[in-house]
Amino acid sequence: MQAFRLRLINRQFTRSTSIVYQQHHHHPQHHHNQQHQRSMSTTTSQIVLTPQTHGIVPFPGLTPASAAATSAALTENHERNHIYFNNDGFHNHIAHYLLAIYSLGAPAPLIQSGYERESAYQRALFALPAPPAIDLADPAQWEKSLGKDECYIPFLRYFSREIEIYGVEDTLINQLFDGSPKAEDMLVRLFAGFLHPFIHIGYGLEFGLPAVVAEGLAMAAVEANWLGGLLIPAEVAAREAKDDTSATTLVTLLDEIREDVKLRDAPKWSDGNKIKGILQRAPQEMLSYLSRYTVPVDKLQAKMAESINAAALFTAAAQREDKEIRIDFYYMHSHNSSIFLPAYLSQPWLPDTAKARLLEWKSRHDLALYASRRSPVLRVDDIRNYTAKEASSATNPWLNIISRALKREDDGHVVKFIRACMHGERICAQYQDHEKEGFVVQGDMWIKIAQMCMDSVEEEGVQWARSVGFDEAWAKYGPRRKY
Repeated sequence: MQAFRLRLINRQFTRSTSIVYQQHHHHPQHHHNQQHQRSMSTTTSQIVLTPQTHGIVPFPGLTPASAAATSAALTENHERNHIYFNNDGFHNHIAHYLLAIYSLGAPAPLIQSGYERESAYQRALFALPAPPAIDLADPAQWEKSLGKDECYIPFLRYFSREIEIYGVEDTLINQLFDGSPKAEDMLVRLFAGFLHPFIHIGYGLEFGLPAVVAEGLAMAAVEANWLGGLLIPAEVAAREAKDDTSATTLVTLLDEIREDVKLRDAPKWSDGNKIKGILQRAPQEMLSYLSRYTVPVDKLQAKMAESINAAALFTAAAQREDKEIRIDFYYMHSHNSSIFLPAYLSQPWLPDTAKARLLEWKSRHDLALYASRRSPVLRVDDIRNYTAKEASSATNPWLNIISRALKREDDGHVVKFIRACMHGERICAQYQDHEKEGFVVQGDMWIKIAQMCMDSVEEEGVQWARSVGFDEAWAKYGPRRKY
């Protein structure tokens, strides 16, 4: 800890993340016609926050000290740690965790101690054998390097250089959204690894951090692209469909997926990858539901809110009547990632058609993820009637939850969950009483979902259930607790 504090004191942060670049650089592979001012620095060598960098969920407590502590920790993480902390592809969550607690007002000492704890088990950036010199501008070498952990460093350098030359906006357009085969492949990888690249770039956009965007792109490049076998055919089927399904809600599709016996039984407990199990045993059934979810460009905001609402619903309501409350570890990623939809969809440089497509893919991913855990019954009244361990006070009930989440010593999943609940409450407030349009989570259900998560992770035993549609997932848990 003392060493970290000395590094923090010695660092001088002189650049602001709010620099506006007037000059517009053109990428040789993509000429971005829309003229706009750069809203983000292109510096990828340092990560710099200020108290004005508050993120999507504004909250008091952001100070120069907490901004400096977060900046120092994220810069060191960027320079020293790999994006995976082991050979099994487990993700480095330091950026996610620190930006989440920073945005909720964590003081500098808490940020420092959290970084020290989480950095202790990370894999060093150069721990893997260095690959031969790679020229990622060469299409053949690019193709050979995709999906390989050991190529994270070359990809990180490549994307950092692209951002420094062309800016975040044009780099993201060129790498994810220009419709080229290369970008289409990268867009698939954005949703891999339980949405971690999507989340990571989302943080970079939310807080205006080019280095974090570069990390997220490099992470996407070394993830697998097998989800293309789901997302691309679903899109083709939706495009070829004769019926207008734009009014079909995610809640309707969740219900229909659960009633489809062949699809419900397609994933097996023994499957290492349960979405792949569906692709092997019920691909057409899965695609028939995914293709019915479409997003008209003139309904982007409402559809975004609906997607946020549905992810929270199936994440929290997937309970067992005779078992204690637990949140599914995999579903949780659909909910936690939903907070970043506005980070992407609010970008003025991203065409509305690309925004609608991104939202479709995210929502279809969530439907497939729901089905892959054997489509559990959604016990909505378990949310509505939930009695929390610590009763909400007569003041702001979120204060108790936020305080407990900030104190939680984990890799950030809990505080990300709470922040996503706070965000969902705000985004979906205007759709109160619109349950028929897919907005089942209403009013105080958002704080109740946050309380369900917080109470459950504070209990003894395994904090997160895994694959909750299977009986086996619940074997280790006892009867429902009454507080």
